Amino acid sequence: MSIESLKQEIAVLPLEGRKQLMSYLIDLRTRETDPDWAQRTAAVLDDKTSSRWIPWDEVQTRLNALDDEEEAA
Repeated sequence: MSIESLKQEIAVLPLEGRKQLMSYLIDLRTRETDPDWAQRTAAVLDDKTSSRWIPWDEVQTRLNALDDEEEAA
């Protein structure tokens, strides 16, 4: 399958399908460039130290700031 035919198929995907594809491609790139990423992420998620947790509204604020930075770039 050529890149051009992939592009054509992607272009007709619904938004949710494109989001899933983007997520997959980012995950694939991360695993290739940083093989230890999955282990480090699992360790962070398994950390039960509540003093290191942040409130959900702060997570949203940080993610929104990153989105704003990307849009400005």
